[in-house]
Amino acid sequence: MKLLKLEFYKCRRRRITLVCAAVLAVELLWMGAFFDRQSAEDMRWGWMLLLYNLAMVDAIVMPLSVATLASRSCELEHRGNTWKLLETMASPGGLYAAKLGWGALVLAALLALRAGVFLAAGVVIGFSGPAPWGRFGLFTLLSWAVSMMAWALQQGLSLRFANQAAALVCGIAGSFLGLLSLLFPPALTRCVPWGYYGLLALAGMNWDEATRVTSFYWRWPLPGDLALLLAWTAVFLAAGRALFLKKEV
Repeated sequence: MKLLKLEFYKCRRRRITLVCAAVLAVELLWMGAFFDRQSAEDMRWGWMLLLYNLAMVDAIVMPLSVATLASRSCELEHRGNTWKLLETMASPGGLYAAKLGWGALVLAALLALRAGVFLAAGVVIGFSGPAPWGRFGLFTLLSWAVSMMAWALQQGLSLRFANQAAALVCGIAGSFLGLLSLLFPPALTRCVPWGYYGLLALAGMNWDEATRVTSFYWRWPLPGDLALLLAWTAVFLAAGRALFLKKEV
């Protein structure tokens, strides 16, 4: 707990709030521009349309956002060359767990706030039907789980390399692959870690080629996909922790 408090203390001047605000602003502007172009016929899908597109936006925005937050958390020790000093007071495993806990809490706060903002926006816009509180809660939990899988990868890279360009390039590649994965068949998407934002989406889309009519429907993630997400997370956590423990200080 002391190490976790220390992480928050160290990051108080790292402009973490500004980074999170930028993420929310990008998603709000993106979704605002999207809904501004929709017809009255499209808007009748309301909540389904919102959650479907939020999953798509997450696949594009969150990989780079997670990389940026992880880099902000880890670069301070590299810049001050304080790993040896820190490891005289705490074990490397404890330091790794503290940074992981910090990332989990920051991402949870960001995504919970995002859920509240878009729920309020849907109510203000006047989407038909009651607000799907349960589905929004599950969507937020799934987004957090996928983001933590990406965080495990990004934290491992940020801790391993003093030059944070390596971690940020991985985040940029993740955003690109996250976007492309939306076009992949599910079997191929499962091989792309950042593709799970779209793979676990709670709303699906049907497009009738004959009538050119688009419809949406509620769906549930497959248990196998959830298991694969946990497997990806476990691999990244194990690899990142092992590299950090072997890091020369």
